[in-house]
Amino acid sequence: MHSRNHARMEASLFALCTAGLLAGAHHAGSGPDHLAGVAPLVSGAPKSPWRVGLHWGLGHTVGALCAAALALALREQMPGLEQTLSLWSERIVGLVLCVIGALGLRAVLRRHDLLEHPGRHRSAFGLGLLHGAAGLAHLFAVLPALALPGLLAPSVYLGGYALGSLGAITLFAALLGPTRRFRASLALSSGLSVLVGLWWLLESV
Repeated sequence: MHSRNHARMEASLFALCTAGLLAGAHHAGSGPDHLAGVAPLVSGAPKSPWRVGLHWGLGHTVGALCAAALALALREQMPGLEQTLSLWSERIVGLVLCVIGALGLRAVLRRHDLLEHPGRHRSAFGLGLLHGAAGLAHLFAVLPALALPGLLAPSVYLGGYALGSLGAITLFAALLGPTRRFRASLALSSGLSVLVGLWWLLESV
C-alpha cells in the first residue's frame, strides 16, 4: 500500500511538473513581447547567442516570480492592486521594448554590436529581470499553484513553469543565432521591438 501511494505521488508530481513546463514554454513562446525583447540582443551579440537568451531568460524568470509573489502577497491588503499594477506594468514593458529597439538601431547606425562589452550577459540578465518584473501577466500564470495543497506540489509546478519558460527563450535565441551574421537582422529585430513596444504602450492607454 505504501509503495502504491508513493508511486501515485510520484506520478502526480511528474504531471504537475509537465504541466508547469508546458505552461511556461507556451507563455514564453507565445508572447510577442518576449520575442521582441530578446531578438535584438541576440542579433546584436558578437557570439554565444544561446547564452544571451539563457541569461535574458534567467532574469525574466526571476523577475516574473518575484513580481507574482509580491502581487499575491499584497492583494489582500490592497484591493484593486492587480488592476493598477497591470496597467503600469504593460506601460513599462512597452517602454523597455522601445529602449531595446532604439539601442539596436543606434548600434546599426554606428556599425557595432549591441552587446559587445564583456558584461553583455549581465546586461541581458538585467533587461530580462526588468521585463519579467514588469509583466504582471505572470501573476495569472502562477495562479494554478495556489490551488495546490502544501508546499511541495506548488513548488514542483512553479519549478516546471520556470524551466519551461527559460528553455523556450534559450531555444529561440539559439535558433535566431545564425541570423546575427547579417547586419539587417539587427535592424529588422530592433525595428520590430520598437513597433511592438509602441503597440504595447498604445494598448495600455
